[in-house]
Amino acid sequence: MNFLELSDYSLAASGSGSGIRGFSFSLGPGEVCAIDSFNPDDAQTFMRALATLVRPIEGIYRFKGRTCDLKDPNAMLSLKKQIGYVARDAALISNLTVRQNLLLQRCYFENRLDIDLHEDVEALCSTFGIQDKLDQRPAGLNVMEVQAAIIVREMTKKPEFMIMGQPESIGHAKFGLLTQIFNRMIAERLPIVLLSYDLRLVRRFANRKILIADGSLSTLSISDPSAVEWNLTRRYRPARRDEPPGASILPSSAPEP
Repeated sequence: MNFLELSDYSLAASGSGSGIRGFSFSLGPGEVCAIDSFNPDDAQTFMRALATLVRPIEGIYRFKGRTCDLKDPNAMLSLKKQIGYVARDAALISNLTVRQNLLLQRCYFENRLDIDLHEDVEALCSTFGIQDKLDQRPAGLNVMEVQAAIIVREMTKKPEFMIMGQPESIGHAKFGLLTQIFNRMIAERLPIVLLSYDLRLVRRFANRKILIADGSLSTLSISDPSAVEWNLTRRYRPARRDEPPGASILPSSAPEP
């Protein structure tokens, strides 16, 4: 059974993208889908559509076999709770502490304020190095600490599927932990949609490719990740043995080789 199905979907252009027209997409247990897009804005639009953060021009969104009304705010709250979303536009609420951000959904759905973080959440915060930042507001954290807090928040929602955009941006110091998290999600057969500019991460975990090009979207099952051509290799230079994962990413404005 597919967790997610998008049928006859069309998405408007955003930024420098051209939009995506008339595509269908499904996501099932154990699938790790890596996005390969010539345009990062089209990739971002697709991820936002999966997370119900943008509505389609046309199309049907089904979750666990049920057609979702994307205009119903109450239904969307319940659905968003089941979607993990870590991407460049994901954010913490600025006037709440990190602890309050991590507790916000529980407070809402449990209708309680007298709760605190579970031990496993605190342990994850400690592992990511933000345990001593829990009572600070996001402005007091650096970029990687904010990203770590967002990952903790989305992981501890216990989502039905996870969308991850450039998880390597959390930095080399936590990359080993990130790999462990991917292994755990894969062991649980949690569906994942991944946008990463680190080929090592993509080739290690992806078992399905999503190609977005010229306003269209197609998918390809992967049996041998090393044999798959990735169009975004134009955004890389050859990695050195002694450098951290993600360091070989070229600036988006870099000319193609």
